[in-house]
Amino acid sequence: MNTYLDREAATALLAAHGFNRTDIECVLDLTQSISQSGTPLWPARSVERLASRAWWLDGSEIKTSMPQAA
Repeated sequence: MNTYLDREAATALLAAHGFNRTDIECVLDLTQSISQSGTPLWPARSVERLASRAWWLDGSEIKTSMPQAA
């Protein structure tokens, strides 16, 4: 199952890892979004993979947290 992030969620995820506004826009520009009801959504895995290549993260993986099943 694909998980998608809206702009707010993607921005929060990237900012939590030290990305500034310019870095965030770059990641979102380079990650192809889809449109759902006029709202752009980015595949979480694509955002994570691109963001993990940032030099200051030293190879650390970025992951969205998945809620546990009830």
